[in-house]
Amino acid sequence: MHYREAFNQTLEKFSITAKSLAQKSGVQERQISQFRNGKDLMSETLFGLIAALPNEAKIYYFSCVNGESMLDTVDLPSLIAQAPPQKQAEALHLIAEIFAKNIRNNTGIVELPEAV
Repeated sequence: MHYREAFNQTLEKFSITAKSLAQKSGVQERQISQFRNGKDLMSETLFGLIAALPNEAKIYYFSCVNGESMLDTVDLPSLIAQAPPQKQAEALHLIAEIFAKNIRNNTGIVELPEAV
């Protein structure tokens, strides 16, 4: 996917407004609007916009540009094993929230893969 299309799709998916992104990135709202409508930006400006996105939105953006899920290219067990304890705890908490949500939504019994 083209980087501009990926950018627009990311803002829409995560409900990010040009105004809020302008405040976080320091890029003028007008420039963001012009970029979204076809005008090119300096690469450093685009990088600043991407850097101001929430982490989930950054991952989504790069997945769109790359044409595949970034998770398909990541060795998740190694990534988690190398993460600091606080990040490991965050990952565990996120997984617990996902399982709890699935149970609340009656999406069925979730089977865990066999531990190694």
